[in-house]
Amino acid sequence: MFMQVEVAIVGGTNILNTKVLEEAEELEVKTPFGKAEIDVGVINGLKIALIRRHGRKNNIPPHKINHAANFWALKELGVKKVLGMGSVGCLKKDVSLPAIAIPHDYIDFFSGATVVKSELLHITPGFDEELRKCLINEAREVCSKRGYTLLERAIYFQSRGPRLETKAEVRIISQWADCVGMTAGSEATVCKELGIRYAALCTVDNYANGISDEEIDYKEIVRRAKNSANIAIEILLRVLNKI
Repeated sequence: MFMQVEVAIVGGTNILNTKVLEEAEELEVKTPFGKAEIDVGVINGLKIALIRRHGRKNNIPPHKINHAANFWALKELGVKKVLGMGSVGCLKKDVSLPAIAIPHDYIDFFSGATVVKSELLHITPGFDEELRKCLINEAREVCSKRGYTLLERAIYFQSRGPRLETKAEVRIISQWADCVGMTAGSEATVCKELGIRYAALCTVDNYANGISDEEIDYKEIVRRAKNSANIAIEILLRVLNKI
């Protein structure tokens, strides 16, 4: 029987080498969808679950992430609220970077992420507004202090990955959305199906392919995301004490 935890963080590449948990215990949870790796520990005296969505070895690409297993496992642990953290590309040239985005809606045509098997279940997807407000309140002060632009509303477009988007694709999706990533839509959908509240905190570290004259380089994206990760973690730590 696993310990009960109410709040979880789901992080990407840059949380892998960041020590955010004290007294950390590595768990492997069996679910109907496969096994999930979850770290459980303490942050500021609070019991927190942590999922490194790309795996502890950073070897799971976006299109191979088992969202169903990850969030089913969190549900088994008793998690009721999840804060997602990740890096996105900016689809709007007039947004000054670096920035933090807290999406209010998303588009996910392609991932098919779900825990629904044979039953009829039609959820109304979306981010949890109460968690979003908590993120916004804490992000305002941190972003102001750090010189980051804050997008309090943003539409997140989820591409399937693992490749980045073509310039033609970016021209199309930039008419609909403000930022593009590969995970938050799937996570929000599966959480809603499981009755878990979810909101995302995104670091906006580069312009998407063709938005600016700058050539897109994945290594440079990773470098910038690593710098922004500390800002995101600072915001998340402040939010944890409020929720």
